[in-house]
Amino acid sequence: MDIFIEQLVKKKRDTLDYLKIAGGIVGAILVIYLLGPLMGIIPAMGFVILLVMVGLIYLLYLLITSVNMEYEYAFTNGSLDVDAIINRRKRKRLTELEAKEIELMAKRSNPSFERYMNSAAYKKIYACADKNGEDLYFVIYNQGGEGRMLLFSPKEEIVEAFRKMNPQNVEVN
Repeated sequence: MDIFIEQLVKKKRDTLDYLKIAGGIVGAILVIYLLGPLMGIIPAMGFVILLVMVGLIYLLYLLITSVNMEYEYAFTNGSLDVDAIINRRKRKRLTELEAKEIELMAKRSNPSFERYMNSAAYKKIYACADKNGEDLYFVIYNQGGEGRMLLFSPKEEIVEAFRKMNPQNVEVN
């Protein structure tokens, strides 16, 4: 029997996201403010400056919409694929792992969480709605000989599927 579970999780905006947006807006306004008077001083360059301003506004739009992030978890027969979806238009594979090969899967409240989180030996992969959420789980695994720590917010079905595939390494509290 095939197992297929899919879940979409919308990332909540954090302070860094709002700082990116604010910095982009301030930078765009500053550049437009500085280029505006040049249109009158150098009339031949007016069209080029106008194109630069339009391009800048488009880049600002891309920056603002790039913080609209969703994560997709697809659990298929013991394999978990995690993708980031940026503004519903661009998909990027963050990681893939096999449930049978994980070292540990547990909730954030697990005593081992801080030890792994503070260890530089594990590359952190954030694919969660809220980094401080109570429903946050972490998975410790190896990929290409490198230790990784996936932080994600799976629904109970996915947690249960992991537990069935690798009961000794999945701690459900």
